[in-house]
Amino acid sequence: MTRIEKSISINASREQVFDLAYYPERTSEWLVGMSEVRDISPGEVGVGTTYHYTFQMAGVKLSGKATFLEFDPPNKAVVKTEGGADSVWTWTYEAQGDGTLLTCAIEYTIPGAALGRIADKLIVERTNAHNLEQSLKNIKGIVEA
Repeated sequence: MTRIEKSISINASREQVFDLAYYPERTSEWLVGMSEVRDISPGEVGVGTTYHYTFQMAGVKLSGKATFLEFDPPNKAVVKTEGGADSVWTWTYEAQGDGTLLTCAIEYTIPGAALGRIADKLIVERTNAHNLEQSLKNIKGIVEA
C-alpha cells in the first residue's frame, strides 16, 4: 500500500473549506483526475453516504464506489474507495489563525491490471503526489476567489 500526504494553508474558515471539499457532486471541480461522480446516496452527506465515480490515473480509467467512513464537519472526513482502486482518503481541517490548514492523506493500492498498463509504479506514485498537491491548490483557488 502506498501513502501520500499533502497540506495547504487556505485563507478561509474551516467551514468554507469543508463545504467545498465534501459535497461529492463538486469533487470533479477540484480533484485532478475525477471525471464523473454519480449515484450519490440520497439525503444529507454523512457517515454511510456513497457515490460512484470515474477517475483517470496515469491515463487509465478507473471506476468504483466511495463511502464516507467518518464525517465530522468542519474537522475531519474519511472516505474509502473500492473497485477501480482501493484507497482511504483522510481529510483534516485545522484552524490556522483566520484560515485553515487542509491536509489530505491517501493510502491506496494500484490494481494489478491497471499497474500492468501503467508500467512504472514509481512514476504513478510521483504523479499521484503531484495531482494531490494540485487538487489542494484547486480547492484553495476556488475557496479564496
